[in-house]
Amino acid sequence: MESSELFRSCANEHVAAAALLCVGGALVSRIDQAALPAGLTRGALVASLVSDYERKASPALRRLLARGMRRAEMPILAGLRHVLDCALAGAFDLAPRRARRSQWRAPALNWVAESAPFICGEPRHALHS
Repeated sequence: MESSELFRSCANEHVAAAALLCVGGALVSRIDQAALPAGLTRGALVASLVSDYERKASPALRRLLARGMRRAEMPILAGLRHVLDCALAGAFDLAPRRARRSQWRAPALNWVAESAPFICGEPRHALHS
């Protein structure tokens, strides 16, 4: 079974929460402890972690995932355990994403008004001097 099936099925937070309960054990309480401060449900956190793994995992981590899923009796659950263990071990940042400040700074504008003499007999206006 391929890891792409894990990523597709656990992208849904309800499926991810149900799969997490099937894995069970201390992993459920670890996910709950991480989800509470982030303001997420356990299913939303698991779906997010699976998505992050899919986008950010190194080739070496992906090989470990594929090897573990091939050897397991229940490959989706074994893959989910691997993904969550990696994420909770610090392989990925669990903090909510924040918009990054732009590095671009607007140039300083000098809006100082300069006075120009206004001579009534001149054909030009004072603003064009």
